[in-house]
Amino acid sequence: MASVMRRRTEAFLISGFVLAQGTLVALGLPGWPCPVRHLLGIPCPGCGLTRATTALLHGEWQASLALHAFAPLFLVAFALVGLSALLPERPRHTLVHTIATIERRTGITTILLLCSMLYWLIRLLLFPETAARLIGR
Repeated sequence: MASVMRRRTEAFLISGFVLAQGTLVALGLPGWPCPVRHLLGIPCPGCGLTRATTALLHGEWQASLALHAFAPLFLVAFALVGLSALLPERPRHTLVHTIATIERRTGITTILLLCSMLYWLIRLLLFPETAARLIGR
């Protein structure tokens, strides 16, 4: 995550995309379609994350976690990337350095990515009704 946060333009573009997608979904409008779902017909590891995050922001914890358990973590990550896009240089540098240090010492980014893949596989293979709900079948 720190590698994205280091590049202000990239952090700004990602934040803008996530904010636009979230706004569309929050307004009940169709967001950008998932390319994995479109091409393969199965939900991707992030399917349901926008709706889950929107529910979380509305205080609907149970609905949020039912849609995607990683919504709270995504919201924190999005806030950090957004901050790195907007903060002045000195506090931004401090934030990026802190996140890079945490990542280096704990491997948290790799762990969370692996956990999200495992979560995706479990939902896809063991709970196909949830996967079908995510893709609107």
